[in-house]
Amino acid sequence: MLKVLSTLGIAPKLDYAHAEASVALAQSAGITVLAGTDANTEPLVPARPPYGESLHDELELLVAAGLSPAEALRSATTEPARVFGLTDRGSVTPGLRADLVLIEGDPTQDITATRNIRETWIGGTQHGSSG
Repeated sequence: MLKVLSTLGIAPKLDYAHAEASVALAQSAGITVLAGTDANTEPLVPARPPYGESLHDELELLVAAGLSPAEALRSATTEPARVFGLTDRGSVTPGLRADLVLIEGDPTQDITATRNIRETWIGGTQHGSSG
């Protein structure tokens, strides 16, 4: 929401310099960096970033902070599964839960390609095509 207000010129300029420096320092120290958002639907919360879109923003911010696109993708896929002990997901492997997103483009080269979603599967069941 602040991003939208900022582009309209009615909010202060967003400055992520401290956050970028923190991410870069954590990564250089060997700390696992996980993608996360403040997405929520709670009433009376001053900012309610939407689910989905806010993760794309987070991935782009992680790349801006120095992660490669592939590292940013892992911060939202394999790494959370590993850190939280979710052994049934986190990679495209036979026998694991099939939560998949088909993207047009190569997000390992251009992280903004994650916004080009063509199809999704949750638990192996197709849930939509935008194509």
